[in-house]
Amino acid sequence: AGVWQANDILPPLTPYQVMKVGHIPLIGYQRPGSPKVAEQVARLANSVRGVMLERLGPVVWESSVSRASYALEELEETARLWLMSNPKPEPLDQAALDELRDTFGAHW
Repeated sequence: AGVWQANDILPPLTPYQVMKVGHIPLIGYQRPGSPKVAEQVARLANSVRGVMLERLGPVVWESSVSRASYALEELEETARLWLMSNPKPEPLDQAALDELRDTFGAHW
């Protein structure tokens, strides 16, 4: 899997993204309300804090509504940074991710 997993929508760009958001996998398009999406999200619910539903948008969960809102805001800001940057910034390397884990308990 390495630093950036194949189904992640973003690489690890900022420390705050790593700590507040983590991996956000893309779930392929299904119509709104499809039980297939719910099944996929349920399988991932214990390993990530959110998903991106293709053509529908992000779904984020946390221990409170406020924390989920902060995570969603961080996801949006990181996506904006990624889309607006040219050239694209390099992802945080494994040493930086290890330091975030050791110092702050971040799970990437």
